[in-house]
Amino acid sequence: MPSNAYSNLLQHLHRAQPALPLETIQAALAFHIANQNLLPTPLAATAITSPLFLSHPFTLSRLQVLSNSFRHALHLKFTLVSGPRLSFLEGSISTRLTEWTKSLMKGLQGGNSLLRLAAAGGVLQGLQDLQTQAKANSGTGMNSSHTASENPVSDAIRAKVEDEVVIAFAEVIDQEGVGREWESEFQQTTLLSNTILDQISSPSISLLTLSLILAGQFLPLVASSKLKALPLEALSQLLTSYITETFHEGDFLRQSAVSDTLRLHIASLSRLEALVLSIALGYRPRKGLTAAQETLNHLREMADRVAGVIPQLLAEDTHPASDAETPSSGPWLTLKTLLFSVIMITDSVLSASIYVPPTVYHLSSTSSLSSPASLSLTTILTLFHLSFVVSQFGGISSLGNTDEASFKELRKTAYLALDILASGSNDIPERFLDELMNLVKSPIEEIIALAQVSFALSCIEQLVPVLSVRYLKGPVWTLLAPNLVLPRQPLDQLRRETFESAHSVVLAILAANAANVDAMNKGSRTQELSDGSKGKATEEDMSLSDFCTRLVPFYSKSLIQNSAPGKLSTSQVRIAYAALVRSASNSGLPTQDESENPSHFTSAWYCIDELLCAIRSLGNDKIQLEQKHRLRLTLMSCVSALPLSLLGRFFEEINGSLKVDIGSKDNLDNTVDLMQRERDRTELIQALYREISEMVGDREKGYVLSWWSAFATENSTASSRSMTAKL
Repeated sequence: MPSNAYSNLLQHLHRAQPALPLETIQAALAFHIANQNLLPTPLAATAITSPLFLSHPFTLSRLQVLSNSFRHALHLKFTLVSGPRLSFLEGSISTRLTEWTKSLMKGLQGGNSLLRLAAAGGVLQGLQDLQTQAKANSGTGMNSSHTASENPVSDAIRAKVEDEVVIAFAEVIDQEGVGREWESEFQQTTLLSNTILDQISSPSISLLTLSLILAGQFLPLVASSKLKALPLEALSQLLTSYITETFHEGDFLRQSAVSDTLRLHIASLSRLEALVLSIALGYRPRKGLTAAQETLNHLREMADRVAGVIPQLLAEDTHPASDAETPSSGPWLTLKTLLFSVIMITDSVLSASIYVPPTVYHLSSTSSLSSPASLSLTTILTLFHLSFVVSQFGGISSLGNTDEASFKELRKTAYLALDILASGSNDIPERFLDELMNLVKSPIEEIIALAQVSFALSCIEQLVPVLSVRYLKGPVWTLLAPNLVLPRQPLDQLRRETFESAHSVVLAILAANAANVDAMNKGSRTQELSDGSKGKATEEDMSLSDFCTRLVPFYSKSLIQNSAPGKLSTSQVRIAYAALVRSASNSGLPTQDESENPSHFTSAWYCIDELLCAIRSLGNDKIQLEQKHRLRLTLMSCVSALPLSLLGRFFEEINGSLKVDIGSKDNLDNTVDLMQRERDRTELIQALYREISEMVGDREKGYVLSWWSAFATENSTASSRSMTAKL
């Protein structure tokens, strides 16, 4: 090692204003720490007490240089000790690296707490890098002298490094008065929550801000059992203040753009906030619930303000068509960043809250204590305020694919919150629904209103099983009915999502009715109730079965109208109409002796008759022929939804749909027309076959197979004979 290079490094470390770029000093420092002939303790101590890093005011760039130097030094040292052994007296890779790391940490003793946090954090990141790389190598089956064990450094040394990170961070926040509010009055310190905006314009950032940025990088690597020693509730308040101030409390669109310096670290700070709250909920659940509720309340208030300025943003015609897929700059990127921050925090909070014992909080809905249900309620209302931003990612009901800009964490968080609401006390979902309806009624631009209605319908769909019929036929139906039919004007994606969400809610209602009937048939007495699945029936309320029966005429006509091209897809119409027929078949609740009487299934046959009438009324132009074929496929899907007593009449009606009609000679090309009708007929037979083979119940199976065999014999084709053989 050239002695003059080492001397030059020491000279630059002792200059408060470096003569070389910081990147050059970083590389030299990492090299010399790793290549010390003896132990790195003296150089580590020199670096952490050098004027270059210790000079005030502290800057993030220099702290990052110090952290990266220690991190890279660990990588370089690992490469050196992984080489060929010079003698048999040398220890193993793990032994030598452990001894070297121990001596490196000794050099940090007695240094400034912020510099110790940066240096120890860099060492911890290096250890994590080596462990991750070793696991990846062992997973790929690599086996060479350069591949270390899964833990290149002993667990005991890593534990000491983690302890140093926690202690250094605790010293910084203790010096800044965090968690000791009354004592901080005697100190000349400035808290982040009061002066963020002033610090943005200043050339330096406060010690507390710097420590939080570094902690966001290092603390997630520390064992959670060690972090519980920190003042978690006070730290959560501080991080919440940092996040909200970064977004200017939701007024960032009216003011200047968010500071790039602060926004660059929002991801790590949000992750740290999520970690702090989850640990608080695990180790101190009562205080953790309060801290989490305060944080989520701030996020909701900020989202509410953001929702108020989105129309202004749209009025400026700055809304990009594909902004959800291509990252952009300016306010729309900030909106997405805000959504990601909200999801990161709420996902962690809800996931941890479900493990809090009910004895920690009061079950009464009037309790002042927070609970998983109140956290979920706040989360959903926050996402509601951001529903237009959520819609840019396909909404919460979209499964998404590789070509769509949707992310699973959004759906996971929303559905987890809804599941918690649905599993709470009876009135919680309905209280949520009342608040949601009041927000939907607020006057706002149409495109924002569509996003809010679509989001509200997606939430209602998940809560249908626990809502009373009074709510279903009241506020839910008021919101639902206008969105079951598409308008004639050109459609955008948001309007279609609202339309499909409305139909999904109706399907959820029909599914809930079917589940109630199945439960009653098995002896349950708690399902078919007017107050949902958990209440008691009252005389003034109709039952869910009665409500679904009244729904049959309207919804059957609605589905037939929406079967035209450009509205519901063929699969959507088939699934929805089969669900309607199944619900109508179950609504009569006949006894076992009466189950063969067709008069008990009037509603079910009404659906079939409406479908047959619609098929007969359609003409022979291209668009109507396409709709007619869709309705015939829908008719095939109803086989598995009908009771045994209606199957004979049903098969008599569909025989005509399965025959090739060659009577029409109005078309100019009868050969092409005949070929298309034959293809349609084949598709109908295949659809019927799938229903018979996969969907028909055991009770109806025998009759259906008998009919199919007779049909295949009468209409002998290669495809029908092959299908019969499979059955």
